[in-house]
Amino acid sequence: MDSKNSEYFINQYRSILNVNQDDLKAEMLVAKNCALNLNNDFELDTIKEIAKRNTFPNTYKLFQVALTIPISSATCERYFSCMRRIKNWLRTSMEQDRFSNLAILNIERDMSNNINNNDILEKYNKIKNRRM
Repeated sequence: MDSKNSEYFINQYRSILNVNQDDLKAEMLVAKNCALNLNNDFELDTIKEIAKRNTFPNTYKLFQVALTIPISSATCERYFSCMRRIKNWLRTSMEQDRFSNLAILNIERDMSNNINNNDILEKYNKIKNRRM
């Protein structure tokens, strides 16, 4: 809840959220003092109690963004990491369609782990005869 340490974050999202920077700095200073008066640690429950929508509207907007960003960026990084592993493992000898299908299987591995392998083999066997 320090405006100097949060300056980069504030500059990134103030125009999107229509937040006045001077108002936000004043709100953050008051909210920080309120939190310090309640107790010395900045736990999530303390912040939720202080940063109400009606009391500190600008701070409330930025808290909403700050609490959702780590989830979304970590998910994207996981997907790119997955694609990089697949691409390194198979090198560049595959076509885009196969790469996309393998990436989906790896990314959605929670669902693909529940698939019965025998069912897949039976369906594959019924399609047509294959050479080994």
